[in-house]
Amino acid sequence: MRCDKCRNEAVLFQSYSGRHLCGRHLVLDIEARAKRTIRSHRWMRHGDHIAVVVTGDRKSAALLCFLEKLTAGRHDIRLSAMPVGTGTDDLATTMRIAESLGVPCIEIPRPDRKGDPESDSVTKLAMAFTLDDIAREVLVQFVSGDAERLVHPPPSAGSIGGTVICPFIAVPLVEVDSYWDYEGTGIDLLPCIPERDPLFFDVEAFFRDYNRRHPATGHALLNLAEELSSCRAADIAAAAIDRDGSFPRGILTVVTGNGT
Repeated sequence: MRCDKCRNEAVLFQSYSGRHLCGRHLVLDIEARAKRTIRSHRWMRHGDHIAVVVTGDRKSAALLCFLEKLTAGRHDIRLSAMPVGTGTDDLATTMRIAESLGVPCIEIPRPDRKGDPESDSVTKLAMAFTLDDIAREVLVQFVSGDAERLVHPPPSAGSIGGTVICPFIAVPLVEVDSYWDYEGTGIDLLPCIPERDPLFFDVEAFFRDYNRRHPATGHALLNLAEELSSCRAADIAAAAIDRDGSFPRGILTVVTGNGT
């Protein structure tokens, strides 16, 4: 098939938009949506120090890559990587991703290590939640009888004094993975960390099947989440971390102080 924008060879079909896109136009489309999300939530301001949580998977690397491109020409915004891993190899991978993009690393602030000037200056904590993550989280909250968390999610600010931001919440995971393929530095990375909660597997199977037949399902659930939570979808996404989701258990508590 041919790209609907330039007639070059298409690499992906967006079932929810009905468009075939080549690699270049897929990247431009992803970046446009991520920028629009940032603008609509007012997630980037003069003087910000943005720390990107990098876990060694493709989507967190893609987020760091995108934000590095976005802030490269700005002297009023600082970007850092916050490597997170469960072992020495994981941390080495995350640090290699940051180094390949020329982004300095800072450590996760911990309760026993206060007053670090690098971590203390962080104003925004960027996490690589995608449209799939938001959609699944909304479904999980309803299925588990905890829909109140959608209406009153825990605030996404914590011990680092920053706000959780999620520029990719309107972008499906498969497209975020492709973004790293086309814009990344060539480091071969694994998909996101698998979920170990049994409820997740049931919700995941349902979501994939229903979304395959109704491609706009993810966007509908995102809109529902933002309506219920007064446009605080990042808070809803952040609340999922404590349940062994897209990041290792305890990252929400360690990084933002919002453990539940």
